[in-house]
Amino acid sequence: MARTHAEPPTVRFYQLATMPLETALLGILGKAWDRGLRVCLLTKDAHQAQRLDDLLWVNPPHHFLPHGLWNGPDPALQPVLISLEPDARNGATLLVLATPLLVPDPMAFDLIVDFVRGGDPVVVTASRDRYRHYRALGCRMEYWTQTPQGGWQKQGGGSG
Repeated sequence: MARTHAEPPTVRFYQLATMPLETALLGILGKAWDRGLRVCLLTKDAHQAQRLDDLLWVNPPHHFLPHGLWNGPDPALQPVLISLEPDARNGATLLVLATPLLVPDPMAFDLIVDFVRGGDPVVVTASRDRYRHYRALGCRMEYWTQTPQGGWQKQGGGSG
C-alpha cells in the first residue's frame, strides 16, 4: 500500500458535461505530476491502456509526463503507471479511473478519481452504485461539476 494518510481515502467524482474523458484525464494527470503525486491510471483493457500510453506521448498535459505500462520495463519506477488493475506498486497514492470500474478495496489509495458521463441512465445508475459503495466503506466523498469556462467546481455536501 502506498497510503500516506490515516484517514479514509477521498473518492472524487467528476461530472463530464462537455469535456471528453481524455481531456479531463490529461488535466488531472498534469496536476498530479505538478504536485509530485504518483498515479495508477486504471484502464478497462490492454487496448485502452495502449491508447492512453500513445496519448501521453503525443499530447502530454503541459510537458512530458513520465509514464509506463503495467507490463513494460520497471513498472514500479513509473510516476504514472497505466494498469489493468488498481496497482500501487509504483507508490501511487492517486488512482485515476479511465473506465467506470468499481474498486473493491479503495483503502489502498489516498485519492480515487472517477468520472460520470451523464445522458445514459444505465451509466448514471452505475455511477450512483459506485458512489454508494465507496460511501458505505467510509470513504470521504466529493462531487465536482464542469463550469461554463471548462474548469471544475466542487458541489456541496457529499461527505461520507
